[in-house]
Amino acid sequence: MQKYKHLAEKDEKRLKLFRKSRKVAKNGMKKSLIICGLLLVLGVGAIAFYKVLDNGDSSEVSAVCDASSDKKEKVDDETNLNALDQKELERESAKTESIEADENNAENVGTACGDFADWNKKCSAEMIVVNKDNFLPNGYQPKIKSCRGKEIADVAFDDLNKMIDDAKKDGIKLWISSGYRSTELQTKLFNRQIEKEKSKAVISQEEAEKRAAMVVARPGTSEHNTGLAVDFNGVSDNFYTTKEYEWLMKNAHKYGFIERYQKKWKERTGVIYEPWHFRYVGKDNAEKIKNSGLCLEEYVSRNLK
Repeated sequence: MQKYKHLAEKDEKRLKLFRKSRKVAKNGMKKSLIICGLLLVLGVGAIAFYKVLDNGDSSEVSAVCDASSDKKEKVDDETNLNALDQKELERESAKTESIEADENNAENVGTACGDFADWNKKCSAEMIVVNKDNFLPNGYQPKIKSCRGKEIADVAFDDLNKMIDDAKKDGIKLWISSGYRSTELQTKLFNRQIEKEKSKAVISQEEAEKRAAMVVARPGTSEHNTGLAVDFNGVSDNFYTTKEYEWLMKNAHKYGFIERYQKKWKERTGVIYEPWHFRYVGKDNAEKIKNSGLCLEEYVSRNLK
């Protein structure tokens, strides 16, 4: 108080108030700088993370595509599925519900797929036909490799990897949302859905399985069980409007891939439109199938069986 003796009481109070305000402002500025620093660090970290994630074909991620990594990692629990896998599963299998709800086509859908049991025993690995009416052969186990964080059949590995790299050169970003899914994992998911259906109402096992099949594909009836099917870029309904889809439609056959489920084919395939879903059939077969304008089931039935 002594240093304010020369000041009038009124001025002394003003000076004290000023110094107090300055101290509060200084402390507030320090806190603001600390908070801004933390936000900046978090922001840079998030940007770096998503940059690596989006550039699935970068050197760090591409290293995962080592051909020596053909030892399959088994998933022991369905809870290990990420949200995207679960979303894709439900989309893929909801196709049954959509088609069966169409009364005008329901009768045709039941038989249109055809019987490919004999064909699947003698065909090359990449030409197997799997759908809701045709299960994988008993004991079927594809050789699997890891590519860009997802598992696929080794027969498709080189061509898929090259297709994604070549797409990047054209300014197109392709990334794998879903690839191989084991029948063991799908069995767990299917059984879990059966229990869910039973918990909703008192129904028989047969009815519960029928309802479950409208949400999760029966084990052995999904193309993902072959490792030959690849879903791209997040399994989005509007994927068909993107430049990535346009590029695939023009170039996928050059790398052995075909668009598997077009709208006009649903009575033959038993599947609604899935623009994100491409299937490996080999380069020679892919070009012929594309030029024929037929779905896989119809092409095999008319030309190969």
